[in-house]
Parts: sequence; C-alpha cells; structure tokens
Amino acid sequence: MSEYIKVNKHKFVIIGLSFLAIGIWSVSFRLPDSKLHVKVLSVGQGDSIFIRTPSGYKILVDGGPDDKVLPLLGEELPFYDKSLDLVVATHPQADHIGGLVDVVKRYNVKNIWTSYSESQTQVYSQWRQVLGENNLKTTSVFAGDKMIFPDGLELSVVWPRGKSSYTDSNTTAVVIQIDYKEFEGLLSSDADQQVQPYESGVSDIEFLKVPHHGSKTALKKEYLAKLSPQISVISAGEKNRYGHPNKLLLDMLQNAGTKVFRTDQQGSVEIVSDGTNWYTKTER
Repeated sequence: MSEYIKVNKHKFVIIGLSFLAIGIWSVSFRLPDSKLHVKVLSVGQGDSIFIRTPSGYKILVDGGPDDKVLPLLGEELPFYDKSLDLVVATHPQADHIGGLVDVVKRYNVKNIWTSYSESQTQVYSQWRQVLGENNLKTTSVFAGDKMIFPDGLELSVVWPRGKSSYTDSNTTAVVIQIDYKEFEGLLSSDADQQVQPYESGVSDIEFLKVPHHGSKTALKKEYLAKLSPQISVISAGEKNRYGHPNKLLLDMLQNAGTKVFRTDQQGSVEIVSDGTNWYTKTER
C-alpha cells in the first residue's frame, strides 16, 4: 500500500509540475516582447482588433457582435490581467459594439474613444447603460486626435473630419492610422467609398483592415492604389447573409497586388512588427 501511495504521489508531482510549466509558458507567451502586435480577431460577422504595443500597452478596437470576443481576448492576456489601456468603439452598430458591452463589464478600461454618432438600437442602449453603471467616460474623437505611447506607437484618428449631415453611421466611423517606426497600418472600420480618402496623406502602407467587411462599396479603386497595402485583412463571418466579401472587391484587391487574408477562411490574423520588419500569422 505504501509503495502505491508513493507512486501516486510521484505522479501527482509530475502532473503538477507539468501544469506549472504550461502556466508559466502561457503567461510568458503573452508578455511584451518589444514588438508591435496587431491581431484581427475572428469574431464572426463583425470587427474586433486587439493591439499590444512593444512595451505592453493594450488596445481593443471594436468588440464584434457578441461575447465571442471574451475568450479571444483572454487568449491574448495573462489570466491575472484584466485591464485595457484603450477601447475604441468606432461606431454604434451591433457588429462592432455588441461584444464591448461585456468587455467593459469584465475589464478595467482606462480610456474609451467613440464616434460622435448615436443610435436608437437596443445594443446601443445597453452600451450606454453599462458605461453609466461603471462610471466610464468616453471621448468622441475626430481627425487630428491621437494617442502617442511611451514606446513610440502612435494611433492617429484620420476620420471623421467633424460632425456632418451624414445619416449612415458607417460614414461617421472612426478610422485609425497606426504608426510604429517604419510600419504603417490603417484600421478603417466601416468607413467606405462615401468618405474616402480619409484625412491622411499616408500611402504605401504595410497593412490595411479592409472597410465594411469587404463589401462591394468598401474601397475606391484610386484610393486603394494610393494606399498600396502589402497585405489586406477582411473581417467577415463564415457564410454570412450579406455575401461579404464581395467578389468584385476581392478582384480589385487582387489586381492591386495586395495579399488578402480573411477571418472567415483563416481565422484570426496577426501582424507582428519590430518597426522595420514584419510578418503575418493566421489561426488556420
């Protein structure tokens, strides 16, 4: 009997050490590595982008349509870390702010950027309610606003220009330019042809988050030519009812010479850069 107990104790020690090693590896995998990480999360038919700066600041741009963002966000952060430095709600449509309702309930959010536009929908009411319940203040941002992090990452708002007579909330969506040393990217939310080009002289960028899930009217051909992104990422749900991404848009991207990634086919798409070099990883 005593030998049996010793053997089993030995097994438990090995198992315990194995779990400890896995836990340590898991945490270290999520710690800052002096590189910029921009990850377009596979949240279905919606948008959500997680950014970890080189020194570890954490930004979430949109939250997708529902709470699917929570486990994906949990994969990006150590289990003990429940804080976000910046959350951006680009515009008040459910496929962008639906998941943010639960995010602000569970995370300590230091800053919140929003579009100036509002909505009469139920999900927007829930969003405003949870902000009030948690005493969270928001800042409506416009072209020219920016946040510069100590490690050199710059987030610059390049749209909207200001309050306008547009009634389509896509036209008031917040568009953010990312700059880190020689790396440039553009997070264009749902701001489509109607408002392009944005308030930015950026061209020959490394990364474009394609507007409006790759809809037919996502991009002006001449604006795409100016941006000339090396890679373009489309966030869309599998077999979605809108037919996103549109074939004409896909053909336009292909003819422009940009490499296209799609969350509906490849899952989450991550771009990692040291400011000079960069590479892309996909979930599948």
